[in-house]
Amino acid sequence: MRSVLAAAAVAALVGPAAAARAQAPDRFSLLTVLSIDHAAGENTADQPNVVADVLFTARLGAGWTAYVRPWIRQPRRAEVDWRLYQAAVRWERPADVSLRLDAGYIVSPVGMGLFDSSAAANPTMLAHLAYFIPMPAFDPGAPRLVPIASTYPLGAVLTASTERWDGRAAVVDGAPTRIYTVGGPNPAGHTPVVEAGAGITPRVGLRIGASFAHGAYATRDETTGGSGAPRMVTLTGLEAEWAFRYTKIAGEFVHDRFATPFGTTNAQTWFVQAQQTLTPRWFAAARHEGASAPPLLNGIAGIAPGTRTAFRTAEAILGYKLTRGVTVRGGYYGRKNYTTDDWDHQAGASLVWSERWR
Repeated sequence: MRSVLAAAAVAALVGPAAAARAQAPDRFSLLTVLSIDHAAGENTADQPNVVADVLFTARLGAGWTAYVRPWIRQPRRAEVDWRLYQAAVRWERPADVSLRLDAGYIVSPVGMGLFDSSAAANPTMLAHLAYFIPMPAFDPGAPRLVPIASTYPLGAVLTASTERWDGRAAVVDGAPTRIYTVGGPNPAGHTPVVEAGAGITPRVGLRIGASFAHGAYATRDETTGGSGAPRMVTLTGLEAEWAFRYTKIAGEFVHDRFATPFGTTNAQTWFVQAQQTLTPRWFAAARHEGASAPPLLNGIAGIAPGTRTAFRTAEAILGYKLTRGVTVRGGYYGRKNYTTDDWDHQAGASLVWSERWR
């Protein structure tokens, strides 16, 4: 099963495929995560990136919990950015087959990289940038997309789990290739999308899973040319986690099939990451991530159709836990953007403080 971080409050951070068992008896809980990171090297900014990530939960009784998660960031090159990542209610029923229902603004039920959206849970310094950086336009009549999005749509997801298997089914109001957060720049049109996923745990520490989504990635009002009909996407994904002794390895592969007036095309994204505990305080982590974007399918503004483009990142860090709630990380980060062949190489450091109040 997808594991929760430490308690029911933290489970709201990592998403709907975590185990559905209640873990925290506290009536109220506040999890605060503050992080600051800075990089030097090619194509960097002079200012650090500062993030405040807060999760408040309240038990309502009879298995019900309400939670809300505001997120505030002072980015390196822009003004202060605030979002509301989650605002929902949850019902849980512990049993041999445990059930959990989340309804409201929830974590997208597909995308393993969302496990690392909190700086306290992320083994490396930076987020999964393939979840944030749009692919080059491939359909002139539709909005730009990401191969899989860090998104928090309005919807509902039902999760069932046992010690050997887990499954989830959801209906949300936006495609997993469009980023949506309350308070953010959200041009995406609202349209129902069906999502599902399942996993098996053949042995303790090993989980293998799959995910699926189908719906419109652009509404009729957002498209031009062609028939004027909504553009559809089908997403399929595979994921795996393996934890043994002091090592944890995780990976994901996602394939998107987009329907356009010029035919179907596809995109892929993937990542593999590993974390190694060296001592009770020292650890090392690394991540390699990539995406392949479709080519421009029809000429636009005099630009001829092109070839596929690729996005790549690589990160390797060494971390030290100053205290239970304070962690320092430092290391290397490299990135190759979609439209270039050259890599940017950077060295960076981060400081993360997390505290749970109850």
